[in-house]
Amino acid sequence: MTVKDKIPTPSDIKKGSIQFTNEEIKILRDLQSRVNQTTINFGQLAINKLKLEEAEVMLKKQLTELEVEESKTAKSLSDKYGKGSLDIETGTFTPIE
Repeated sequence: MTVKDKIPTPSDIKKGSIQFTNEEIKILRDLQSRVNQTTINFGQLAINKLKLEEAEVMLKKQLTELEVEESKTAKSLSDKYGKGSLDIETGTFTPIE
């Protein structure tokens, strides 16, 4: 380490301003940039999480509505044709005896 590269002491700093090297400035700017990007990424993650939660609520509501519709349809067909099984591919209903 040369005298020029000597780490300043607190008393040196009190004597006057110290100029950081270009490399030190580059390191600090890089760190600042990475912190800023990470902060932006956290914000985007929070927004994505909110959107995902909203989508989950909508899908749960849709599933509940479909289950109600399915139940009503099954009851309607059961009332009309009685109990049995349906081959949905052929449309053939086989009543239970």
